[in-house]
Amino acid sequence: MITKLLKYILFILVISSCSSYKSVPYFQNSAEFDGTKGANLYDITIKPKDNLHIYVFSGTDQESIFQFNMVDPSVLSVTTKTFSSGGQKFHSYLVDNDGNIEFPVLGTVHIAGLTIEQANEHIRKQILPYLHENADCVVNTYIENFEISVMGEVKNPNTFTLSRPKINVLEALAMAGDMTIYGKRENVKVLREQSDGTFAIHELDMRDANILNSPYYYLQQRDIVYVEPNMAMVQESQVGTTTRLWVRGASITVSLGSLLYMVLK
Repeated sequence: MITKLLKYILFILVISSCSSYKSVPYFQNSAEFDGTKGANLYDITIKPKDNLHIYVFSGTDQESIFQFNMVDPSVLSVTTKTFSSGGQKFHSYLVDNDGNIEFPVLGTVHIAGLTIEQANEHIRKQILPYLHENADCVVNTYIENFEISVMGEVKNPNTFTLSRPKINVLEALAMAGDMTIYGKRENVKVLREQSDGTFAIHELDMRDANILNSPYYYLQQRDIVYVEPNMAMVQESQVGTTTRLWVRGASITVSLGSLLYMVLK
């Protein structure tokens, strides 16, 4: 009778461990994944509240181009990516709620909704009439406050400021040390601020390879990634430390007792 009971308990433990394992690995259906559906390259668009650095360069008309920069662009260090000189920062432009910036000489320029490349070209075209005929002009725009936050059941929750405006949810989780074993893989939430200040919430199932085709796979500025705790973590948090120790001790005692019974049988 006891032997049958032990076999039954062992069977339940094996089934339970298999079920738990299925909730852990990423991309469980990778063999059936069709990557062509997400083939289009992702480009973020400029949003209100973005803080932009905009630099205008010209190799043939530096005298005219100077008025479009708060600091002479010749002091820009390409190797160290330093955007200041003599303790003075280059001018930055805050995109207002209407999606506009106030640019030297040009005045109000609507820039929200444009990609970085589109913004560069949009500003360049407006500057060209102020330059000498056939003068070259290059505009470089950077988002200074491109930040994403990762919180919840990850090893190192934090807010990260990025030097490049392209990051996916896997990279964000990796920066935060990945999900803990208590993280709910099937329901990772991405909170995204809309242009009107409201938030949209999207859920990603990290076990499903098709998240690579999701519009939320690539993160946007000020996105928040939240990893929910799984039921095991919730239940454990509801039990006191002393109780957990008693339960673990009892579990060890039962296991040792079962082992001794099998040996001495």
